[in-house]
Formats: sequence, C-alpha cells, structure tokens
Amino acid sequence: MKSRRRLCIGIALSVVLAVALPATAATCEGLTGLSLPQVTIKSATSSNPTFPNVQPFCRVIAAATPTVHSNIGFEVWMPLSGWNGKFAGVGSGGSAGSIATGSLVVALARNYAAMATDNGHLGGQWTFAHAPAGDPERVTDFGWRAEHVSTVAAKAIVESFYGGAAAHSYFVGCSQGGHHALMEAQRFPEDYDGIIGGDPANNWNHLMLGELWTGLVSGLRNPANALPQAKLDVLMNALLLACDGNDGIVDGIVEDPRTCNFDPSVVRCAGGDAPDCLTGGQLDAIRQIYAGATEPVTGAQIFPGFAHSSENALRQVLVGTPGPGGSSFSFFRDGIFNNPSWNFRAFDFTGEPAKTDNTPAGTETYGSALNANDPDLRRFAARGGKLIMYHGWSDPFITPYSTINYYESVVSLIGGNRARSAALQRTQDFARLFMVPGMWHCAGGPGPNTFDVVSALETWVETGKAPSSVLGTKYVGDNPKNAVVLTRPLCAYPRVARYKGEGEPADAANFICAEKWPPGLGN
Repeated sequence: MKSRRRLCIGIALSVVLAVALPATAATCEGLTGLSLPQVTIKSATSSNPTFPNVQPFCRVIAAATPTVHSNIGFEVWMPLSGWNGKFAGVGSGGSAGSIATGSLVVALARNYAAMATDNGHLGGQWTFAHAPAGDPERVTDFGWRAEHVSTVAAKAIVESFYGGAAAHSYFVGCSQGGHHALMEAQRFPEDYDGIIGGDPANNWNHLMLGELWTGLVSGLRNPANALPQAKLDVLMNALLLACDGNDGIVDGIVEDPRTCNFDPSVVRCAGGDAPDCLTGGQLDAIRQIYAGATEPVTGAQIFPGFAHSSENALRQVLVGTPGPGGSSFSFFRDGIFNNPSWNFRAFDFTGEPAKTDNTPAGTETYGSALNANDPDLRRFAARGGKLIMYHGWSDPFITPYSTINYYESVVSLIGGNRARSAALQRTQDFARLFMVPGMWHCAGGPGPNTFDVVSALETWVETGKAPSSVLGTKYVGDNPKNAVVLTRPLCAYPRVARYKGEGEPADAANFICAEKWPPGLGN
C-alpha cells in the first residue's frame, strides 16, 4: 500500500509540474522566478567561473522539500547551445551527500541537459538519520525520494528553459548510482526511457552487512586472520596459475570466475608464517570472504561472497582498515543503532540482519526505504523502458554475484512458467546485463574496463536495436589518451567472450560471444 501511495504522489507531482510550465523558453537567470511545488530555485546563472573548461551552460541550484524534514539539494546543468534534446540524471556513490559535478561535466560534454542530487543530506555519515542533526525521513530521501523528486523538478526546469520537453530521458549511475538506477526502474518507471545501473548497491542493507562481515573476518575480530597486500598477491598469483587459461588464453584476466575451481589451500604455509604462503588464519579469512556473510546457526546466505579474481584488490575498501569499511561503520553506528559507542566486534549475525531491515525510518523501515530488490519491472518494460546493467567480475567492493542474483530474479518473474530460454528472451527484450572480466568497482583493474554503454542505450531506446555486446577497451594506465592494451567484447549475459583459437588475443575481433565454454574449459 505504501508503494502505491508513493507512486500516486509521484504521478500527481509530475502532473502539477507539467501543467505549470510556460509555452516559451525562459532565460537562464529568469529561471529563478519559475514556480514549482515544494521546490525552491536558489540561483540560475550562465556564468560559471568554477568550471572554466566546460562549455557555456546554465547552472540551476535548487532544493526540494517533499516533507517538512526534507532538504534535497540538486543542480541542473543545461548547455546554452548545441543541446541534444535529451535529459540525463546522473548518480552518486557510497553514502554521498554531495552533487556529482564530475558526472554532470561528462553529461554536459555529450550535450545533455543533466541533473544530480545530494540525496537529501550533506556529507557521507549516517548522522542524517536521527535528530537533532537529521531526521528518519531523510533515510527515505536517500533511498529513493530524492532521486525521483529531483528528476521530476529538473525535467520541468529543462522544459521551461528550452521551451519544450526533452525527447528522451536517461539515467546513468554506478555503485550507489546503480542503486538509484534500479529504484527508478522499480518504483517510477515513467521517469526515464533508458537506465544504466552499474555495479549496483541495490541490496543496500545486506550490502552493509556484507561490508561489515568482510572486515570482521579479515582481521578486525582476530588479528591472526589479517590479510596483508603481499599475501593477497600470493593468493592472486596462485589463482591465475590455476584459472587464467580457462577461457583458452593466458592474459592475466579470468574471463568468468565461475569456471575457476580454485582451492586456496594450495598456498598454505607448510610450517610457520612465510612471505610466499598463507597461514591457517589467513586461509580461514579468505574462505569466509568467498562464502560471504552467512547466518551462523543455519548457514543461510545474508549477502554473497566475492568472486575469484578480486583477491589482490580487496584492500581497496573493505580489508585492512581499522574499522569496518565502505559505508557500513557509520550506517550501523549512526543509522541503525544511533550509538556513538557501538561495538562493531560484538555484532550478532544471527539476529541483527532482521533488525536492520525492520528498523523504523520515518513512515517506512530501512528495508522498504533502502532495498531496491523488487524484480517486477513489468511497468518499466510496458512503457518501452530499456535497462542496461553491468558489473566488474573483479569488483572488491560490491560482489558481482549480487547483481547476477538480482538479474536472475527478474528473469524468473518475467518468465513466469516459461522455459529458461523463453524467460531470458522476454527479459532481454528490455533489460540486459554485461559482466566485465577483470574490472574492479565501476572502473580500473586488468580487464577491458572502458566501454560506452550510454551510446548503446541511446541506440536501443531510439532505434530499437538491442546491444548483443559492447566493446571493452583496456588502455595503458587506464587513460584513453594512452595506447590500447587490449579490446574484448563484453557479451550480454549469460553469454561470455570466447577466443576463436587464432589471431591476436588482444583484439576483440578474434572473440565471439558464446553460450558456454568449449569442451574441457570451465563448466
């Protein structure tokens, strides 16, 4: 019932904004006089000395107050000339309470009119969730409301400025932005024609549990389990020796970690600790990281573990920190428990996961406000919406298995009682997933981590041609200004890139997208 009420409020707000627009274009500075319900336009300027190397644009700074406790900041950037006629919402990362100006610059360079929001708070700490500094309603703002109301208001501002609505609307986000991407597709299918959700943090609360778990098992509870970078490198080298060639070539990239039946005990220290092996405690830690957060008594999965090929990157965020990494420490200390003295080492994975989801957040719970796990995308599909998801197989922050699990849940619901092939085809008519071998979280890593899914989405939405693959490129130093190391097709899941057996292995032209590996390779 709550989700229906939210949808009705969103539709009503959309209608009010639509009928309030002038028939002719407004000047940039004149937008300060634009009246929108529950929105205050603070400034509108066409002179932007803060961004001297960006094309001239109209910068609108505004705030939305859909509840008396909300204060949702957002910005709209609109090119003064050369507008492509399209609107883009861009996502943020982590628990960020800030405007993603870098993503706005990228969208503006493609001549989009673009919007970014601060998610209803400032800073990256979860103190926004409680009075006196914050309010529980802001949990809902962070979870879904800020993105939606900012999108609706930004579209109205764009239409007022140009004197006509955008022909198409797209959302682009990775990590927390991927979380909001799926929130938009699930809750507000009318907001965007096309959505990109990379490495999504959609299963938010259980991701927080997974972050906490990873830190605790890798040394925060028992220092004997600590995993120094040198030991992770030893582990990674052994894994590549065992699995790198599973796809037919040895290139330092594990194409599909699911084919890698690697036993870390091959690097167990025969005697005492040594530089070229892992101790029993270290092996115990890595096995628990592979297993993922589980309920201690029943063994039920709380959040999936990390994939093979992420090992030497684990210390980027979650391993080797003095406290739980990512957003988890402040999320639990300031959000769930509201206790500055919270003892993270005493966390009980038996009862606390349910408490996390059921903790009140204003008129909702943390589970309903933050988790974007609903597989029912039928309304989004029915209006012609297209969704592209992607995830790096070597992501050391959000496990790729979480995204695969979500996509498979969509296939299951969309397919109903149909056979797997028919269910997959119906899903791929509007939603496709691309797994990226060797890519870390949203970027980086040894694999082909640069690719243009925005153009692929535009083509799909505007011409109906769905992408069967996307070209991935690895540059020296991950800088597109440098030489190309390799190219590789990124295939629409569940297909994988398979080497043809001849030709330069660094050239994507020598790969095909295959349903499965050749006989004897993987499973």
